[in-house]
Amino acid sequence: MTLENVYNAIDSNSNIDSNVKEDIKKLITIFNKTFPNIDLSNFAKRVNNLKIEKSNKYLNKRVVKYNFNTNVLEFNIEEINKGYDMKHILMHGLLNVISSNDVQSGFNYNDKFKALNAGYTEILTNNLVGNDGELSYLDDEVVSTNMIASMIGNDVLFESYFSNDTNKLVQALVNEGVEG
Repeated sequence: MTLENVYNAIDSNSNIDSNVKEDIKKLITIFNKTFPNIDLSNFAKRVNNLKIEKSNKYLNKRVVKYNFNTNVLEFNIEEINKGYDMKHILMHGLLNVISSNDVQSGFNYNDKFKALNAGYTEILTNNLVGNDGELSYLDDEVVSTNMIASMIGNDVLFESYFSNDTNKLVQALVNEGVEG
């Protein structure tokens, strides 16, 4: 899948404002330059009818949340207005779209490894676009994820995340003596 095909999929979505489409294209370009071996076919399929919605703290406690079942990317506007970097938060959300299939996001299957998945998404986000906001995001999850990465290797997390292979992650943890 070429980047041009991905741009066309973004442009074909009538649910997304044109300014937001341009922001998404910029971020996907950064992602693709950093990780050229990650196939964006799944993202192109999902972005075709992705809905972006505003929410509040009563509906979504996180700053950004992606629901792969409904293909809705939600932004908690009350939280964002507290000083988060919107480019950073949008990239975090897009990584969830990129790493989702029809049953899970990243290696978070049935909310198992939810915090680890969020922490790894945040690590990737920081590496891709940094964070120019007044507030950092998911600090505790990032620290925990870094500790696990030092045990099992970042390559295992990377491969598990982008291939939705929870079993690979579990096996690596078991091999290190961590049992559920």
